[in-house]
Amino acid sequence: MIENTGASGPASGYVPPQAKGTEGVSAIGEVKKPNEFGKALQEWWDSDSYKKLQEASEASVQKAVGKYHMLSSEDKYDMVQAICYIMCKAESEGTSHRGLMDTLGIYPEGFWITELMDVHNALWSEFHKRKNDAELDREVKLLQDFTET
Repeated sequence: MIENTGASGPASGYVPPQAKGTEGVSAIGEVKKPNEFGKALQEWWDSDSYKKLQEASEASVQKAVGKYHMLSSEDKYDMVQAICYIMCKAESEGTSHRGLMDTLGIYPEGFWITELMDVHNALWSEFHKRKNDAELDREVKLLQDFTET
């Protein structure tokens, strides 16, 4: 038997005793139990209320697209330029999804714009990659300068 040296985990060889009444219970066993939350979600997705919500969402998107197409060419250009500028500036500063909605002036209603999260994630990833690349370039240059001296 390995003595308890205070360390625990696989490397130490020490396995702490199980609490009384929990013998035979494992984390894996807990996962195998029926998931009530999953059943509730499935019932919601199958419900008429969910279908009506989806239809209302699609109607809202079509209404917004229709309004956009009714704008003059100059107004469309201005609108797209403003949205792109606002979103890219906010994302380059590392804003959150909620922060982006706030910057656009649509919080909390913006949660219903499903595509906004997709755009946020894509822009966040792009600006995060650019930031990491710039950091790496600075570190490589610093290392090169250090090794040249």
